[in-house]
Amino acid sequence: MNNQSTNSQTIIAEDVQIDGDIMLSGNITIYGEIRGAVSTDGAIQLAKNGKIFGDVKSSSIQMNGYIEGDMFIDGTAELLSNCELVGNLQYRVLNIQDGAQFSGRCEIINDEE
Repeated sequence: MNNQSTNSQTIIAEDVQIDGDIMLSGNITIYGEIRGAVSTDGAIQLAKNGKIFGDVKSSSIQMNGYIEGDMFIDGTAELLSNCELVGNLQYRVLNIQDGAQFSGRCEIINDEE
């Protein structure tokens, strides 16, 4: 069996607020609000009205909402036109659309040892 993440998809609906950390291994789409850290081996999609108040760790993120916390993205971080990030960002690949708001430090992940 291969080690790729399955097609599991977690959805946090728009009317949901979670107080506490979320840890999972698949992909997650967030329309609601999370007050805690989000950590996954998979991808995160943060919808326009989605909010995270906590640190974020994932393989990739497509961000269109609001994050207040530090992000560690082991792959591509996409900051879309409606997003606002208040915190530091570590990434391998970074795409920023016009209109995206970002206040914090940016640092590329380097594998040099």
